[in-house]
Amino acid sequence: MRNSLKKYQSVSTNNILDSDPHTLISLIFQHILTSIAVTKGAITHNEIENKGKNINKAIALIGELVDSLDMEQGGEVARNLAALYDYSIQQLIEVHTNNKLELLDEISLIFINIKEGWDNIPPHQRVEAKATAVAL
Repeated sequence: MRNSLKKYQSVSTNNILDSDPHTLISLIFQHILTSIAVTKGAITHNEIENKGKNINKAIALIGELVDSLDMEQGGEVARNLAALYDYSIQQLIEVHTNNKLELLDEISLIFINIKEGWDNIPPHQRVEAKATAVAL
């Protein structure tokens, strides 16, 4: 069992390292949504340490998204995403302080919508964006 777990972790890590930027961003969105769901459960079950750990994880992941924004080339879209990310971080801090579950639902909807849009970018546009990034 232990060898199987190590093998899975190795394959999982290699798959992430081999992923294109588009897939990596999609994974970040999914991990944010998972952290929010775990936070909700932790609040419901009064698991303070787990709540804090997952809120911090979600905030750190959102920070990664902020760092990935190209404010020059992204224009208004990048500015709008930055504002949504900042708002989400502020709401997560409020959740951490006051256990407001409804804010977690709101943040989840924000990231579900962004992730759906991201995942629906046609493959040929993903390739064009990657080629442009390589050319720079």
